[in-house]
Formats: sequence, C-alpha cells, structure tokens
Amino acid sequence: MKKRMICLLAALCLVLFQTMPAFAANSNAVSEAANGVVQVYAETIRANGKTDMVVGTAFGVGVVGEPASYFVTNRHVVTVQNDDGSLSQAQQVYLMLGQNTLTITQRAALIEGDLYLDEENLPSLYTANTNRMVPCDVVYISEEYDIAILKTDEPVEGRVALELAGKAEQAASGQSVYALGYPTASEEITSSTGWEFSGNYLGELPIYTFTQTYNSQVSDVTVTSGSVSRFTTIMGEGDVRVIQHDAAIHPGNSGGPLVNENGVVLGINTYNSTAESLNYAIYVDYAREALDDLGIAYNVTAGWPVWPFLAAGGLVVVVLVVVVVILLLRRRPAQEEQAPAPAPADPEPQPPIPQTPAPQSPVLQPTAPAAPTPAPAGIPDSGLRLQGVSGTFANRRFALNGTLRIGRDPQLNQIAYPAHVKGVSRVHCELTLVNGQVYLKDLGSTYGTFLAGGQRLAASQPVPLKPGDSFSLASPQETFVLIQKGGV
Repeated sequence: MKKRMICLLAALCLVLFQTMPAFAANSNAVSEAANGVVQVYAETIRANGKTDMVVGTAFGVGVVGEPASYFVTNRHVVTVQNDDGSLSQAQQVYLMLGQNTLTITQRAALIEGDLYLDEENLPSLYTANTNRMVPCDVVYISEEYDIAILKTDEPVEGRVALELAGKAEQAASGQSVYALGYPTASEEITSSTGWEFSGNYLGELPIYTFTQTYNSQVSDVTVTSGSVSRFTTIMGEGDVRVIQHDAAIHPGNSGGPLVNENGVVLGINTYNSTAESLNYAIYVDYAREALDDLGIAYNVTAGWPVWPFLAAGGLVVVVLVVVVVILLLRRRPAQEEQAPAPAPADPEPQPPIPQTPAPQSPVLQPTAPAAPTPAPAGIPDSGLRLQGVSGTFANRRFALNGTLRIGRDPQLNQIAYPAHVKGVSRVHCELTLVNGQVYLKDLGSTYGTFLAGGQRLAASQPVPLKPGDSFSLASPQETFVLIQKGGV
C-alpha cells in the first residue's frame, strides 16, 4: 500500500511539472495570435465605374496552429456601397504578406483655373506590388452581420488559424482584451507629388495628376489593449450583438480579431466612434454560424483562464500528500503490534436493484411521418405534445415525456433541422418535463429563442410553459406550440 501511494504521488507530480511550461507559455498567447492576422487589399468597381481601394484586416480559421486557407474579415472590406444603396463586390482581393507599395494616382482636368475630377474619362489608378500578395476568393458575405469569409487556393505558410470562443459573452465586463490589426494610421505616406501637369490633354483641357504612395509595413501587426465595457445590441435590420471595448482601433482594423489573454477570438473589430472613444466588435458567434453553414472545420474553446487549472492541480497534490501521510500514520502502529486484522463481517443482504434501460429517443428528421411520436417504452405518456405551427415542422407533433432538444445536429437533437435552414443553431433549445411542469431553455443559440410576445430568452435560463404557449426559433417562421394530446 505504501509503495502504491508513493508511486501515485510521484506520477501526479511529474504530470503537473510537465504541464507547467505549457501554462507559462500562455503569457505569449496574444503575440502568437498575431501570426494568424493578415492585411487585406481589395479593389472594387462601383456601379458608376469608379474604382475603390480598401485596406482592412483578416484572421485565419481552421486547425489551430496550422497554416490557414480560410480567413474571416468584415463585409465592408470587400464590398462598397453604391449611390443607390446596392453593394458592389471586389473584383480583386489579396492577402498582403510582406512589405508592399500601394500607389493611388488621381487625374483631373483644369477648367478655368480649377481642377475637376472626371471619373468617367479620368478614372483613378491603383497599382500594387502583387508579388507579395496571395489572391483569394470571397466565399461568404453577410450584409446583416458585416462578415465575409475569404479562401485561398493553398494554405498560407506563416499565417496560422486562431482558436474561436464558444460564446462571445463568456468574457466578463472588465476583462482584458486585445485588438490585432493593420490600421492605416500605422502606414506611412512616403511620397506625395501634389498636382502636376501631366503633359496630356483631354480635348483642349490640360490634365493634372496627383499621386500618393503608401508603404505598408504589414510585417508588424499592431496590438492595442483594453477591457470589455459591456455587451450591447446594434439596432438595424436585425439585432446584432457587439462587444463594446476600449482597445483602440482605427480604419484598417476592420475585420481584425478581438482576443482575450489566451489568444482566443471573442469578436471581429468592425467600427468605432471617435467622438465617444468607443470601439465595437461583432460577436464571433456569427462567424461560427457562417463557418458551420459552409461546412468549414475550426477549433472552438470555452476560453477559461489558465490559473484555475493551476490552482486545481496544486490542490490535488496537497490533498494527495495529506492522504498519504494519514494512511502511513494509521498503518505504522498496526505493523509494530502485529495485530491480526479482524475478519470482515458478513455483509447484510441487499434487495436487488431493478435495472431499467435508459430510453433512447429517436432522432426526428423533417421527412418523418406526420403522426405524433409515441412515448418511449417504459415511460408513461404525459399527454403533452409539441406541435409545429409554421416552418419546417408545421403540423408535426412530437410527444413530450422527458426532454426534447431542438437544433441542426441530428446526433445531439431529438428534433433535427436540415442544414440549409438559416437561423437555427447546432444545438438551439430544449424542452424538459419535470413533475408535470414543462420548461423551455435556450442553449446559447446565436439567433435566439423567443416567446410569443417577442421576448428573447436568456441563455441557460429555463422558463415555464403551459399548454397553449408558443415559442419561435430565430424568427416567427419557425414556431412551435405546446398542446395537450388531442388538442388542435
């Protein structure tokens, strides 16, 4: 017994000491996250023929630490808005991986001593050193959530995938955060020729040119630190959840990641209010939903800080030491006296415990029969039914005799939505019957679970339902009602 305890203690100490370097390396997590950040260069032609150049930021997603071929950025980095409100998508999008020179040349006609831009006849010219750029395609755009996903033909060496938070709100108000990106404020204008006569004419009008040359030092990702101010909602076409923080961002930071002290992405920096010194990052939850829709694999974490695990490991070692000491002290007198061990008493007979197999709830697909699902064997029928009112499961009934979980993953839900249905999360919500009372609980869905009056449920907070109460997933298009057996 003594040798076993000593060996166990030694093994646990060895494991703890071996993991210490990994914990200590966590202090460099933010710097390591910079290896997954790239500058984005996009050229877009507006509806009126004018060419726009936009420079922003993106970050890699996929297997953490491996070269990335998918990158997340803002929609407004790869699109421009036309005068009529429509969007034009960029014709050329590049990831900038080294020092690049970008030149903007504007031309204007001299009319009665004043310079007039004529974009139709004198369009602006944009030139860049594409030798140090990686072309990519825009494979996803969300106008509502201002998110775009880019894809390169091959994984980009030197630019790795970052880990995504399971929920943006796992961060707490006041928690330290870091904004990574390439703000244009860090790009030096190295030359500006001013307006000069080009020696050319448009008809009889002399043409003047104005050239600006930018040197982009993309090898240096800027990192600004701050803290979470609050979690709030932008009111627009839909309720868009954002993180308000005070880590400084500027034009060019758009699309860059907002990470915690562990380098885990919490949000996507999108815009700031210079007048109020407020900065906002779109929830990373929206990006995860887009990646799920596209079937793109990525790493996700709960993002808990490291110190609790360190404390827990130390506590385990201390407890084991105390246990070993107590056992040794109790065992020593018995060995010295050589007292025979008492014979064990006959155990009292125990009544047999009936083994009832746990019921297996069938996975319900939209193509299943319209008849209500029967109660699992061994469980009495509660008489309660969940009926689809609108959407995918309209006029379908499901027996509620325990727990019904609703979402897109057929392995995790009893009511499984097809993958093409928008707004329904992988695991969206669940209903549970406890002592005759039904409770509805949102499971951290991105687009929310709503009661009939439009109230959005707080995540993981059960709300009681009674027959006749209805609720919706993401929108009124996917609505269910709780009824009694035989009800309408």
